Amino acid sequence: MPIHVERREGIAFLTLDQPQRRNSVDLPMAIALRDAVRGLAAQPPKVVVLCSRGEHFSVGGDVRYFQQLLQGPSNARSAGVAQLVAAVNEAVLGLTELPCPVLGLLNGAVAGFGLSLALGCDLLVATEDTRLLYAYGAIGITPDGGASWHLPRQLGLHRALALALLNQPVSAREALALGLVVDVVASDALQATGQALALRLAAAAVAAQTGAKRLLRVGMDGNLAAALDRERGVFVSVSGSDDFAEGVEAFCERRPPSFG
Repeated sequence: MPIHVERREGIAFLTLDQPQRRNSVDLPMAIALRDAVRGLAAQPPKVVVLCSRGEHFSVGGDVRYFQQLLQGPSNARSAGVAQLVAAVNEAVLGLTELPCPVLGLLNGAVAGFGLSLALGCDLLVATEDTRLLYAYGAIGITPDGGASWHLPRQLGLHRALALALLNQPVSAREALALGLVVDVVASDALQATGQALALRLAAAAVAAQTGAKRLLRVGMDGNLAAALDRERGVFVSVSGSDDFAEGVEAFCERRPPSFG
């Protein structure tokens, strides 16, 4: 299977599992990714860890797949491309809409749709050898998977344009300075770091994390008045949770909280 999902300790590990192809995405892999995200949405874990097997997170769309489409009639080409883009777009949107935090672990090349997929995560940790690359322009195509939405919001318009138009790679350290990743670690420390961070997230108050993620993501659009109204509604709702009661009691008793 090109995509592997394993659940343990309340954490779902979603793994891109085509290392021999540098985790490039063809139609079967795109559909498998979409279906895996649908499964996570149907039964959300406490945390999702998006990672890969092999030396590279993902080099993006499988150019060989596009080459095969180009050899067929134009209507078949358009249909094949549309099917691929629909699947990857649904997968990215589904990740952003999951109620739980999504942690991405990056290594090697993170290019094209690989970059778009990574940007759909809530938190990213990268290895020292990670390189982020827009890549779409190199094959004369425009982005999919939400890159045109995420990049200007995370980098600002002009930095996003520079990344897209100049197609220069961004190192892990540069990504850290830009705020795209939250940590940079040695290659052999990525899995342990990701596991520790995932366990930390899984131990937090679920309703509070769900509400914070939804408010912050929705707050990217709209005005302050609407954001304040959403905040009020979620705050009042979460205040009825057991985790909130435990958090208040633990703070007053000067002890660590034990969230359920």
